[in-house]
Amino acid sequence: MIRAPENTSINYVEQMITLKKRVRPPILEGLFYPQDSASTLAYMRETGLKRGKGGLAKAIIAPHGAWEVSGILTSAAFASAGGRTGKKSPSRIVIMGPIHENSEEGVFLTNSHSFQTPLGDIQVDQEASEWLESYSPLIKVNDIPHLYEHSIEILLPFVKYCFPQTPIVPILMGGQKKQHIRVLANALKAVFKPEMENTLLVVSFNLGVNSKESTALNMARECQRLFREGNYDELSAAFQEGKITGCGGALVAALLQSGLVDTAHPALASDLLLSAKGEKNKTVYYGAFSFE
Repeated sequence: MIRAPENTSINYVEQMITLKKRVRPPILEGLFYPQDSASTLAYMRETGLKRGKGGLAKAIIAPHGAWEVSGILTSAAFASAGGRTGKKSPSRIVIMGPIHENSEEGVFLTNSHSFQTPLGDIQVDQEASEWLESYSPLIKVNDIPHLYEHSIEILLPFVKYCFPQTPIVPILMGGQKKQHIRVLANALKAVFKPEMENTLLVVSFNLGVNSKESTALNMARECQRLFREGNYDELSAAFQEGKITGCGGALVAALLQSGLVDTAHPALASDLLLSAKGEKNKTVYYGAFSFE
C-alpha cells in the first residue's frame, strides 16, 4: 500500500473535496513550478516555447525536476512536438511517469476525470484508459499513487500550454520488474499502434541518478550516446540491468520495447545536460529527447 509522504503540506480537507469531483489536485505547484497562470505563461515565453510552433515528434522524453533546474529541457522536449497542430494535432497524450515511493510496484491508471494545472484542468481520456486496463490484470486503476506522485504533474502545464484541448492518459509505474515493463510495452503497442498518427507519447525521466557525481555524469552521457545512435536494445537492457539508474528508465524501456518509435528518428531535444542534488544527496542529471 502506498502511504502519504511524511510531513506533507497537502491540505487534506481541500483534497478530499476535490477528489469527490474526481479531480486530481496538484501537490507541488508553487514549489517545483509556478502556481498561477501569469507566471506559468511568462515561464513558457522565457524558455522560448511558442504555442503551435515546433517539431512533429511522435514521442518525447522530458525531465521531472524543479523548473528552475530542468524546466528549460522540458520546454525543449515539448517544443519538438509543438508543431503538431491542426490536422496533425494529437487526439490524446499518453503521459507516463515513475513512482518515487519504493513500496509499490506495478502499472497504475487513474480514476480521476481531470488533473488540475495553473493553466486550467486537463481532461483524462477515459476510453483509452479503459482500453489499457482491459489488456492485462497487471494494469490497474489506482488513484493513490497518482495523488502523491509528482513525475507526471511537473509536465502537465506544458501539456496544457502546447495542446490546450487534448486529453491525457496518465500512467504511473512503480519498480522495474521485467514483467511490468513487458506488459506495458505490449499494451501500448496493442492499444496505440493503430492510433499513432493521433497520439503523442510522453515519458517523464531523469537520466542519471547516483550518489557519486562522476558516476551519474557517466550514466547521463552513456544514455545520450545510445539515444543518438538509436541503439534501443542496449539502452533498454542498460535500464533493466541497472547500468543506467535513471528515474523512469523502466518506462523508457517499455516505450522502446513497444516498437511504437522504431520508425522514428531519435534526437536530443537539447544538447544540454543539467544537474542538481536530489534526495539523499544524490546527483541527478537531466536531459531531453524526441522521436521524430
